[in-house]
Amino acid sequence: MDELIIANKRLKTAHEHEQQNYDALMSKLEDTESKLTKRLDELNQKKHKVAEANGNVNAADDDLIEINAGGGSISAKRSTLTQLKGTRVEALFSGRWDKKLQRDPKGRIFLDFNPSCFQALVDYLSELAISSDDCPPKPPSVDDEELKHILKNLLELLGLIELLPAGPIDSTIFEDKSKAALLHKWLKEDGSDGKFRLLYCSSRDGLSDEIFHSKCDNKGSTLTIIETTDGHIIGGYSNTPWKSLNTSYVGADKAFLFNLLSAQKMKLKNPNDVNAVLRSSSLGPVFGMGNSNDNDLKVTSQYVYPRFGSSYEAGSSSELTRGDRFAIKKMEVFQVTSLSGSIAKVTKQKHKMPKIKMPTTRFSDDVNKRIDRKRACLLQAELEVDHLEHSFKNEQTFIEKFACGVAKDVVALNVSGTVMVTTRSTLCVAEDSVLAQQFDDSKWTEQYRNVKGWTSEEVGAWVKKIDNVSETVAAIFVKNDIKGNELLAMNMEGLKMIGIERAGTLCLLLEEIKKLKQSSQDIATLIEHGPYCFGKILDYLRLTEHYSRGLITEEPELPEVSESQQHRFEKVAKYYFPGDSSKFILG
Repeated sequence: MDELIIANKRLKTAHEHEQQNYDALMSKLEDTESKLTKRLDELNQKKHKVAEANGNVNAADDDLIEINAGGGSISAKRSTLTQLKGTRVEALFSGRWDKKLQRDPKGRIFLDFNPSCFQALVDYLSELAISSDDCPPKPPSVDDEELKHILKNLLELLGLIELLPAGPIDSTIFEDKSKAALLHKWLKEDGSDGKFRLLYCSSRDGLSDEIFHSKCDNKGSTLTIIETTDGHIIGGYSNTPWKSLNTSYVGADKAFLFNLLSAQKMKLKNPNDVNAVLRSSSLGPVFGMGNSNDNDLKVTSQYVYPRFGSSYEAGSSSELTRGDRFAIKKMEVFQVTSLSGSIAKVTKQKHKMPKIKMPTTRFSDDVNKRIDRKRACLLQAELEVDHLEHSFKNEQTFIEKFACGVAKDVVALNVSGTVMVTTRSTLCVAEDSVLAQQFDDSKWTEQYRNVKGWTSEEVGAWVKKIDNVSETVAAIFVKNDIKGNELLAMNMEGLKMIGIERAGTLCLLLEEIKKLKQSSQDIATLIEHGPYCFGKILDYLRLTEHYSRGLITEEPELPEVSESQQHRFEKVAKYYFPGDSSKFILG
């Protein structure tokens, strides 16, 4: 019996100890959950305050949003446009900024976009709203090949670039698609595959350490590809951003070197190596450092020094392990936007939970599994809250750069019968152009009278100017706080209700209100050129304006014009951009 008593005591102690461990772990997880909930509540409170100051606190999912996208009229429910939480498109239509958004004369939200491309995005969002998790819609697309780069820029501007599938590596160093596929494969092995944006190209920008840093610093994950005059194609990937420092070695969570000709990927020997890359203003990209301070791959001025085998694996090419110097023929550096961590930002689909590096082992298998599931959910939730906080922090800057403005600066153009709408800032983006001279402040006159935005005092001032109508009548409008949009809706019964009774005055007012309605409609400036050619010019001006404001990162491509329209396009372009200014749009 004594042994049984001891055994019972030990069992009780072990159970109490396990319960204490369980309670402590649960307390820690609940504390993490509580902090996340508090952060989310605080974020929602901030959003509410912004809506009180700049928008509509009563914005509802069923609200019908009317949009003028470059002259194209588009309508959609607010819930359709705001599905992708934490993106710029969600911020734009959330209701938080309704009072600040630029509108056209009819009160519609105005967006200076190519209408076909924006319609493609709305079509995608409409399909997403009715799609199941296992059957998501295809990415936004346009049938016209000439518009695909414009759609890409639109998606980037609205924070939706991840919707597009990972594209090819557009390298001038190799044309062999199998090499691009190999690089994608290696990146995918590390969970780093994604989209590629050319940051630096030596044949375009020149071989210079200074230019490399000006183009590539602080750009996140990058892939460097180098072709030597001896025919080697080598390079490296790192998710540690380059910086211009005196000298600073730093680690990288994901990094490798490669030799494309021998199809070899050389990983870091130690994943925790603090010398994965060297950041130095006097050198180009540098990878690794061995015990003898020899770098695995170093670029300086016109040369590359490969010495694989120090921090990274050596590979099989002996000439690339001896530290020989090779002259650079071409070098390209691409920004790699990983898809693995960003897809959740722009879809409503379910995603695989993050893996827990150190799984729980102290309890039963079933309990351990449930605990790890909660830890993974908390990690996923933390990533989502981080993203939402970061997005909200930057959305005001985006709204002010892109979507704010007054209605009088929205310009309607009648392009040989086709209506196109843009802004004066877009038309004036090239200072030497005919368009800039036509629409600058000194020559531009408003196309319409923004009657809907009149205050009651402005309405009263308008009434005073009507012949044979007394100032007493004007005072009635002010006293009843009749604003511009209400004035345009007035009929005989309405005028009588606010106290106007004299028959002649009623008839005069109705006639003048009719004229005012007509004069406040859109009046389009005539452009006597083909819609195709002028549309190409307008799309390019829009992209240039977006680029100048930092809304898109890639400098706009010159207009892509069909062969049958090339001659006409050049004529129209030279008319609007005379002399040397034609290089702006013709290259």
